[in-house]
Amino acid sequence: MSGINESRWPSLTVMIPSLGRDERLQATARDLARQDYPDWECVIVLQGQASEAQVSRLRAILGERLRVFHADEANASLARNIGLLEARSEVVLFLDDDVVIADPDFLRHHAGHYRAPEVPGVVGQVLGPDREVRDERHPWSHHPRNGWLYFPSNFNHPAHVRNGASVNLSVRKEWALAVGGMDAQFEKGAHREESDFCLRLTDRYGLLVFDPKASLVHLGEPSGGCRNWGMNSGVHPLHHVAGEWYFILKGIRGGQILWRDLPHHLFALIRRQILNRPNLQSLRSLWRASRRSLEGLRAALGKLRAGPRPVGAVRRDRYRSW
Repeated sequence: MSGINESRWPSLTVMIPSLGRDERLQATARDLARQDYPDWECVIVLQGQASEAQVSRLRAILGERLRVFHADEANASLARNIGLLEARSEVVLFLDDDVVIADPDFLRHHAGHYRAPEVPGVVGQVLGPDREVRDERHPWSHHPRNGWLYFPSNFNHPAHVRNGASVNLSVRKEWALAVGGMDAQFEKGAHREESDFCLRLTDRYGLLVFDPKASLVHLGEPSGGCRNWGMNSGVHPLHHVAGEWYFILKGIRGGQILWRDLPHHLFALIRRQILNRPNLQSLRSLWRASRRSLEGLRAALGKLRAGPRPVGAVRRDRYRSW
């Protein structure tokens, strides 16, 4: 059972991990403050340096809806697990700290789907700064297992999907906890941590609803967030590369990725890690990216041997309420 009475609208916890984006986070909070939805709270988990002045500015915007925590370890997956544990609502909506939400009914678009008891989660439309939408999708995106690799986040029509990004993803708290939440072995701002979570969730509870009406703009701020960890070149940082390898290896072990799925995942990995546009402009970059990918594979094998860090492994002495 979902724990949500489908005859009513559920309560929502908006969960935002944030690192080094004080002003942008305030702008996101102001967009949330304009939402026309009665029963919601906002849980923000600050990582890195934080101050009382920063928290006071957020409280001035969100008032009593706001609850703030600070984590010792800068890790987006860990922060989302803290949000899951601390959420007081039936549905948790994950957002990034650098988004623009223009529609005052944004929360309603997410929440309305949970009146159907079988829905495990909702993926909202994510637009880039250019606000471009797509009315067509790749033919391979309809594949029941691998289609999510080719599904455009700016698609403009409803669908059912296997994966979503935590820049705009809501889930039933009870079910998210039941599958272990996020895996904090995806360190810092690793790649594919949300996919690992979503595949475990949908394998147990069914597909996610993609709703283009639940739309926001992801700015991809050039500073702060995961870019604090070296995301400004075609040669990605080790934790980012290792995360994608770890996702594949863990998925094979857990059954979320079948051996026949592997060519799709390796193609996506090579195209992103090595054959991306900046690297194709320099043989030296291609060589460095290839070496980094092998380093990431070795690191991922170590993570696989160590085992996952699920929500149940969160240490409450490693974060505090503000």
